[in-house]
Amino acid sequence: MAKKYLFWTLTTLLILIAGYVLTSTVILPVVNKNPLPEAALPSAEVKGENNAKKQEKGENTSKKNEKADKNSKKTSVKVQSVPEPEEAGTGSEDDLMKLFELKKTEMLLRAQYNLSSEDSIYLVLDLINKVATLEMKGIPLHDSNIKEVWVSNSIKMFHNEALLHWIAQPFVLKNAVATIVRVPFIVKNAPKDTIEANKSEVLPSARKTEDVYIVMNFERNLQLVIQQSEISDGENKMRIDSLRNSYVKREIDKSIKALSTLKREAIMPKIVITVPKSDAIILYRALPQKPRMVLKM
Repeated sequence: MAKKYLFWTLTTLLILIAGYVLTSTVILPVVNKNPLPEAALPSAEVKGENNAKKQEKGENTSKKNEKADKNSKKTSVKVQSVPEPEEAGTGSEDDLMKLFELKKTEMLLRAQYNLSSEDSIYLVLDLINKVATLEMKGIPLHDSNIKEVWVSNSIKMFHNEALLHWIAQPFVLKNAVATIVRVPFIVKNAPKDTIEANKSEVLPSARKTEDVYIVMNFERNLQLVIQQSEISDGENKMRIDSLRNSYVKREIDKSIKALSTLKREAIMPKIVITVPKSDAIILYRALPQKPRMVLKM
């Protein structure tokens, strides 16, 4: 009886340890996804913020000097301190949220303004109004209505300064994989003589448009997936499923490897948008090789 009790005790303990390791190294990193704090603003932006802070300090010192000149009224005049969020009234959370949204709007407008000075097409992904817009020099060229949007937890969980630093600058594309070619073309061999040329009077028909599934990996750890709203079937469905499953298999391999190293590599934050096939083709083929994207959310 004692041996049986010891056996079940050790078995239960091992199961708890295995469950803890599995949860901490695989399940939580996959569910929570915590890569946003690693993203930081470029040095130029940091310098700009430092200069702004210096200006604020200068203004604060000037205000202190003005207060020092009024020593006679020091007893009657009291400086009101800003209440902490815990001590504030019911409207404090709303005020903080409004301040956060204003900061986010300012950074996004600054990013768009910087891109408007370049002679290149860029993408503005507005997840609030569900519109993907191709712009050049601040002028909209094409609007695509987004039918569905899916955002990973790693982006939704960080509604704070980390998110502001992450979206403050345009995202630059590193690489892209798609089921369609960026530049379509038709291969036609030149005839050797007039006899062969007369035989091929009919030009080859245009290639049938394939179904669209695009995976775009941007800098600062962001993946954008563009898929069509139309239902795929046949060979097109097999190609899309193969591309989608390749990324799932890669994450499964990372999870298996994490069991031996006890450290799970963070999953890339992902945004999936669903648009009509025609719009997905335009978004992919109209952009340059290294496009930039402004993310509004």
